[in-house]
Amino acid sequence: MADFFYVWLRIALADVHGEYFESSVTPQALEVVANKARAGDGADDFYRRLLTESWRQAHRTLKSGGLLTFTFHHSEDEPWIDVLKSLFDAGFVLEATYPIRSDETKGDGDFGSQKIEFDIIHVCRKRIEDPKPISWAKLRRQVLRDVRDLQNLLEHHQEEGLPEADVQVIRRGKALEYFSRHYGQVYKDQDTSMTVLEALLGINQLLDEEAGGIKEPPPHNAEPFTRM
Repeated sequence: MADFFYVWLRIALADVHGEYFESSVTPQALEVVANKARAGDGADDFYRRLLTESWRQAHRTLKSGGLLTFTFHHSEDEPWIDVLKSLFDAGFVLEATYPIRSDETKGDGDFGSQKIEFDIIHVCRKRIEDPKPISWAKLRRQVLRDVRDLQNLLEHHQEEGLPEADVQVIRRGKALEYFSRHYGQVYKDQDTSMTVLEALLGINQLLDEEAGGIKEPPPHNAEPFTRM
């Protein structure tokens, strides 16, 4: 979209502001995308590295009491992992998540965001203290309480046509608030901490249990690896 507007602005303004319109397209060398046509097999690593640097620059310039807010949604796990891991590594904690209806008409098929109608507004703060160690079993119980508190509200909206994909995105955002507070200090056992991927797998499994997708969930005292 930036290129679309740029080429027309260039026609009208190149004579007046030529220094801004020397290139035929917008500058793209530092565009934070995974574009294999530009970066080859290293496209994903390039994306993760620049995304993390973007968060770090925001962290550097943000006042201590300031907020970083952005919107994001996706039906797959991998994009969430990239965004959240880079955000946490840059020194932010996920303070709150709010769903907001952003695109009510997707049309037929899986175009765009695959029929997800809700964006999640992520509200972040600088991490001002070291995360406290916590077991996944204990964190799981906290997440479960919060997800159940949302259940009636979500079911009401689902009766009005809220797709299951949206329900899962909203639940996932809420669950990840808890994980971010203890990032790097969530332990599967006494010595092994959980990665963002493992946390997402655990959260997804927890949400599937709550939604009835797993008919016979494992016992609550099952250790994390067995449960997942």
